[in-house]
Amino acid sequence: MAFVEVKQVSKIYGHRASLVHALNQVSFTIDKGEFVGIMGPSGAGKTTLLNVMSTIDQPSSGQVLLNGENVSRLHDQQLAEFRRQQLGFIFQDFNLLDALTVRENLILPLSLDKTAYTVIQTRLQHIAQILGLEQLLDRYPNELSIGQKQRVACGRAIITAPELLFADEPTGSLDSKSATELLQYLSQLNDTDQTTIMMVTHDAFTASYCKRILFIKDGQIFAELIRQGDRKQFFNDIINMQATIGGGRIAR
Repeated sequence: MAFVEVKQVSKIYGHRASLVHALNQVSFTIDKGEFVGIMGPSGAGKTTLLNVMSTIDQPSSGQVLLNGENVSRLHDQQLAEFRRQQLGFIFQDFNLLDALTVRENLILPLSLDKTAYTVIQTRLQHIAQILGLEQLLDRYPNELSIGQKQRVACGRAIITAPELLFADEPTGSLDSKSATELLQYLSQLNDTDQTTIMMVTHDAFTASYCKRILFIKDGQIFAELIRQGDRKQFFNDIINMQATIGGGRIAR
């Protein structure tokens, strides 16, 4: 059984004559430990798909299953618990709390969930080491660079050991160096911790760190690319597909 199953998912906005089919009968699966990218032109349905899969939005029809459970049927309280315990989110704007230190921002999800102190410290040490945050734990967000802030946001998203990590344009606000560092950290998480990642991006360089990419056009799956060789070759394959489908940024 696949870890994630998206079955005939559609999302329709508007009324009667002004209906917009943001997603139209989308189906695919994600295996445990995959690093999957979602690409396509602006307005293709990428963020809508991420929102539906992450339970932020509900599909008009179809199902999203995680470990065989239909997450679209969960009630509000169940959804809140499900998101907190099984999902992680990295967004383009970091949403860090300025009044808290890096350490406090990182452990906040565990503190809210009343996790044992020893577990919190173990996970904090692990995440800080992987993301290179050990020297930043006592700083505040306004003392960090943009790249450092995004790494803290990433750490906060994964410190709960989520089953599935969603990343929506995580490098969109970063310079080339910071973006490369973040992507290397995400790849390490995927490789060492087998964290399952689904990342929405316009950027071919960012997407080249994925292991598989689904291209969406007009609310439907248009094509799929699977990384076979090195990242440079995959980058070239992505560029060629972007030229075919239209839209997206080619390089940094």
